[in-house]
Amino acid sequence: MAVEIVELSKRYGYLQALKSISLQIKEGEFLVFSGPNGAGKTTLLKIIATHITPSSGTMKIFGEDALKGSETRRRIGLVTHESFLYDELSVRENLLFYARLFSVEEEDFLGTVDFLGIKRWYNVLVTQLSHGLRKRADIVRALIHNPDLILLDEPFAGLDTKTCDVLVNYFKSQGEKGKTLLISSHSLEWSKKICDKGILLDKGKIVGEISF
Repeated sequence: MAVEIVELSKRYGYLQALKSISLQIKEGEFLVFSGPNGAGKTTLLKIIATHITPSSGTMKIFGEDALKGSETRRRIGLVTHESFLYDELSVRENLLFYARLFSVEEEDFLGTVDFLGIKRWYNVLVTQLSHGLRKRADIVRALIHNPDLILLDEPFAGLDTKTCDVLVNYFKSQGEKGKTLLISSHSLEWSKKICDKGILLDKGKIVGEISF
């Protein structure tokens, strides 16, 4: 299993964001968490990314206890609606910065730069990029270390059709490499073009499964 979650809950003060979530996700599976705003999709994704800690429950990532500070995080790539790129740096400077953190050489990620169509803007400051180009660059940043588990929070929000098509084709290519991909989205229009199935959340609980 890529992800094994048992009785996972998360509370923020009086707000119960997640309620006893149990879930198993196989390696190589492409899955979308769907549901209305406030359903708990983003909270669940960030817990799987090990960016926030649950209030209770257990979680294993690729068989390791992900709640005990293991090396699991190095096998995870996270893309959120908030960019982790620095405005004052060029696309290339940003990517080289993150590449050094993972001891990755530039030639190792240039193929992704080409695939996502941002080579033309490689030396442009991030602050000058459109929303769609910035999203593409941020995806390269998140996957620069070739992670086995890819997590995407609302990846298609606010993007034009051309950029959405580029992302769909790219993530399909990752499936061919055996990656596991989890998407959080309240809209299934684009996610269902990639994912095998969906998990429906509401008020912090799993309330159903969606087949595509």
